[in-house]
Amino acid sequence: MPLYEFICQQCEHEQELLVRGDETPKCEGCGGTKLTKLLSVPAAHSATGGPSAPRPASCGSCCDCFPE
Repeated sequence: MPLYEFICQQCEHEQELLVRGDETPKCEGCGGTKLTKLLSVPAAHSATGGPSAPRPASCGSCCDCFPE
């Protein structure tokens, strides 16, 4: 299900909402339905666990760091 960021035109409350199909999102602050979808940065996921995953140290030479 896609999450979208919205700002309410009535109370200017910014929120992230899950929008399904042709559902009309409502403001969490005032209950208004006049919301503007904001542009947001897409989240990127990787198989390595993301930017916080530990990475092996490299000495710059060929495989000497990791003996078998």
